[in-house]
Amino acid sequence: MFEDLLEMQERGVRDRARGRSLTDNPMSKPDILPITDFQEWYSMFDAWRFGWSIEDAMAGHANASRDGDALSRTYTRTV
Repeated sequence: MFEDLLEMQERGVRDRARGRSLTDNPMSKPDILPITDFQEWYSMFDAWRFGWSIEDAMAGHANASRDGDALSRTYTRTV
């Protein structure tokens, strides 16, 4: 299970580097449903989101400027 979580976290990093958004979390797709083990599902969901967030922070993305306006930034990275 630990290796699966690390793989999902790495997938989140790669997905963010490729420009995908938080709503693209593969664990929120209907094809993985029905969920039989909620704890396992949430762990995988959260691992992807954590990886995505790490890459987002490392790349210097920001959701809003200091005055509250949305920022528009271009981000390109080769993975």
